[in-house]
Parts: sequence; C-alpha cells; structure tokens
Amino acid sequence: MSPQEIVEAFIAAWNRGDAPAAFGMMAEDVVWHNIPMEPAVGIAGCQALMAGFPPIEGTEWIVHHIAANGNVVLTERTDKFLIGGRWRAIRVSGTFEINAEGKIAHWRDYFDMLEFQREFA
Repeated sequence: MSPQEIVEAFIAAWNRGDAPAAFGMMAEDVVWHNIPMEPAVGIAGCQALMAGFPPIEGTEWIVHHIAANGNVVLTERTDKFLIGGRWRAIRVSGTFEINAEGKIAHWRDYFDMLEFQREFA
C-alpha cells in the first residue's frame, strides 16, 4: 500500500470502530502528538492517552483533503465522536509519517484547543 492508502485504511479502521486494526497500523515506537498537548509515545502510550477520554460510542473522521509527498501524508479533517449520545466535532489538520515497514511512525494532529474544550466539556 502507498502511504496515502495506509492513512486512508487507518482512518477507515477508526470509523468502523476497529481499534485493534488501527493500532496494528502503528509502529511500536509511534509518536502521536496532539498539538498543543503532550505527545504519547509507543502503542501503549497511545492506548493510555485514549483511555483518558470519555467512552466513545462512535467515530466518524471526515477527510476533506488528503495529500502525500513521499512517506508523508497530510489530511484536513473533521473528527466526530459520539459521546453520551451526542456527536462532538473538531476541525483537524493531521500529518502522518510512514516508516519503511509501512507503519505510522509519527502522527501529529493540529486543532484549536478552545474548540476541543468546548466540544468535550
């Protein structure tokens, strides 16, 4: 798969609620950095960060634009999460770096912290 196809498959896994498949697309030493928060390192670190969020009943990441240059894939998305029976959405720009093994090695999402706090309060 191309780097863009890997990212598209990663997003599709989250959208169908298949966390094991999504985590399987990450390198063991992946760095996931939600800018402006602290980064999570390693799959276990990513899982721990996600465990700190409220229970998610559904996910829909809508990709508005996607572009690839070599092993780097850029996305412009709206990430929606069903929590407590209500959909919450934030606008996100994401950068994914794919390693030689075809795994996501670095994942950075950029978003407005005030929008995030308002939606997830």
